[in-house]
Amino acid sequence: MQQQSLAITREIGDRHGEANSLNGLGSAYYSLGQYPQAFDFYEQSLAITREIGDHQGEANSLGNLGNVYDSLGEYSQAINLQQQSLAITREIGDHNGEAKSLGNLGTAYHSLGQYPQAIDFQQQALAIKREIGDLLGEGASLFNIGNALSQLNQHYEALQHYQQALAIYEALKLDHMIERCKTAIAKQNRIIAAQEIAAPAISEAD
Repeated sequence: MQQQSLAITREIGDRHGEANSLNGLGSAYYSLGQYPQAFDFYEQSLAITREIGDHQGEANSLGNLGNVYDSLGEYSQAINLQQQSLAITREIGDHNGEAKSLGNLGTAYHSLGQYPQAIDFQQQALAIKREIGDLLGEGASLFNIGNALSQLNQHYEALQHYQQALAIYEALKLDHMIERCKTAIAKQNRIIAAQEIAAPAISEAD
């Protein structure tokens, strides 16, 4: 469908539609894990959005390219592109895009093992998602914050974020995310229980 759409937009000279179709093809290849092809389509989309002055589309393409770099393990490049995307979304007042860029930055910093920075960006994203009523995005931010907190051994706090995310996903009836939350909650509960058992033993040894 995207290739047919691309052919039509090119035939009628719809540059904006062409950029959207290229972006859609990039996302399709990204979902398949075919990153070189995704990168190529995102870059073509970026070039057109810059040419026609579509700042929102430019920010979106930059963010998507950043996600490709993140998936390839090139985190510095990912962060650079996400920061460019963030700057544009803030400049044009695109709150949804801003939250997306902040979340992507959080993901990149998490991949780098820089968990405090990851939490900071995810919390900024969370605040915007709550403000604009993006319930699905709110659940994702809470879950991602939980993941980073768990890496920092802040298991009670991680548990609370996973539980909040679970409540949202249950309300949205997203079964696959409900299961992911329940698995994460069970893991945190096991760690917390093990720590509580170990604590008295450590005190007695002292």
